[in-house]
Amino acid sequence: MLKYIAGIVLALNSFAMNKSVFSGSRFFYYDKEDRVEILEDIYKQTKAEYTLWEIKKRRIAVDGDQVFTNAIEREMAIEDVNAPIDQARANLDFITRVKEVIATFEDTHFGINPVLNTPWVLNGLDANLIDGKILVTGFYDKVLAKTISMSDDGQNISQISMGDEIISIDGIEAREYAKSLEKYIDGSSKGFREYRAANLVMARYFSYPHRTFSDIEIKVQKLEKTIKVRLPWYASDNTKRKDALFYFKNKGFPTLDSFRFKWNESKRVWEKDSSLKFRGWNGAALPEGAIELENWKSAATGGSTIVRSAIILDKATAYGFLQINSFSVRELFKGQEKKDFISAIRGAVQYFKEQELKVILDLRNNGGGNGNFPEQVLSLLTEEGQTYRNTTWAKRLTRYTRQFIDYYHTDELYQEISNEEFWQEMIDQIFFAVNDNRNHTPAITEGFVTADKEVGGFTNDIVALISPNCISACDIMSMLLKSSKRATIIGTTSNGTGAGYWSNDKLSTNFEDRFHIFRTNIPNSLFGYPGSDDTIVFGEDSAYELNSENRPVIADIEYVETFEDYKNDSSGWIKKAIEILK
Repeated sequence: MLKYIAGIVLALNSFAMNKSVFSGSRFFYYDKEDRVEILEDIYKQTKAEYTLWEIKKRRIAVDGDQVFTNAIEREMAIEDVNAPIDQARANLDFITRVKEVIATFEDTHFGINPVLNTPWVLNGLDANLIDGKILVTGFYDKVLAKTISMSDDGQNISQISMGDEIISIDGIEAREYAKSLEKYIDGSSKGFREYRAANLVMARYFSYPHRTFSDIEIKVQKLEKTIKVRLPWYASDNTKRKDALFYFKNKGFPTLDSFRFKWNESKRVWEKDSSLKFRGWNGAALPEGAIELENWKSAATGGSTIVRSAIILDKATAYGFLQINSFSVRELFKGQEKKDFISAIRGAVQYFKEQELKVILDLRNNGGGNGNFPEQVLSLLTEEGQTYRNTTWAKRLTRYTRQFIDYYHTDELYQEISNEEFWQEMIDQIFFAVNDNRNHTPAITEGFVTADKEVGGFTNDIVALISPNCISACDIMSMLLKSSKRATIIGTTSNGTGAGYWSNDKLSTNFEDRFHIFRTNIPNSLFGYPGSDDTIVFGEDSAYELNSENRPVIADIEYVETFEDYKNDSSGWIKKAIEILK
């Protein structure tokens, strides 16, 4: 009898554990039980592995336990729905809410997205925050052409041009509308969150509109008046999410699938063409009037510009221009010629030295990458005989940290690293922290920076351009330039990150919840400002004190981007830089 009862209980428990498999008849619906379990998974893993867990509470008063407790309670209060259209919307809204939870930590490195990507919706305009206003900075020509041909507002829409101010969206003042999106942006500084939110008011992949269109007020320069136009939201068909496809189709959102083809007149056939013909500002473009010397890209054919050098002339005076758009690519290409990242930069610096040119170093749109590259770049720019303090690093003691160190035998570890002395010190400090039951190691400096032997010292004046889009390793580059005073920094701030990823061939910072709904990388390594003296290992609380998270580099001279920079490829930036270099 007891065995019989136990069998019934086991069967009921098995059904309870698997019941959510049957949620949703047309696609997998995340019911309340699923949503809570997903958040619990993310909560446990974040608390266990996130290197900034304690630091965020001290620095910006974000209590991770409370953040996730509140999020779980919110899901518990949201009742399940039954109709497929409601379930589709509920899934998409849950994804948005989870993005909001993670964005609460205000960390550009710590974002979260669904394993099956959510589609974009867009209305044909591109927008950015400039001079405190939301301005039109680009167009998706295929999309707008379709809207113009079908809309009663077509004539007015066709008059919208670059620089026109967006006044309101669906009756909400444009800046306020953008602010409503900031809570979903994973950003380590306010400037970056404001920039990204403004950029997403006309095109985004979360917080989807409930209507198939938006009513937008725009101050149109050509018409010399403010007009209101209705722009449809076009949903991307480039997704594998059945819930999203079901929702947009049944709600009547127009899709982008009809734009994926073009007519070949000579062959008299339709051909695939995924381009939406974007026309607008490119932050990585060569400044107006610059004469390009070299353009090193990420691939031999095509690819994006990683390192570019040029000459800028101003009233018969020449200036060197060096643009570094990423620290993430080790091998660069100029046609069929190949160089490693540092060699490409070294060549430009050597040329500027030979020509005795003052230098403009453009870091404004550098998304980061290898954290060891910035010190090597500073070495190229260092004067002969000079020594500068380097970046500091620290670790939070977690199961991952312990496993990472345990994985290696000392000899194996040293085969993969270039700075044996630093890493031996880091390993020692990890074990000291374990023995003392401390949450973090102290901050440790990775040696000192001296002049590159091949360049042989570089004394030319340098101005560096930064913005909130200078992220991660670019934050490190900005910190080194600021600490060394090797360059005068112009702009507002860098991004303000202070944590990255520490992984190897076996252990990864990647994480997915138990149902494989969400994927994220959890930052697990701390970096920060150089110390103030020749110390190698700093004080017990130095992991917090020197860490740069939410503490962006502040420019020496403020320059706020204007529309002229968008229209004339950074003309205002260059004018300001030359003014300082004269």
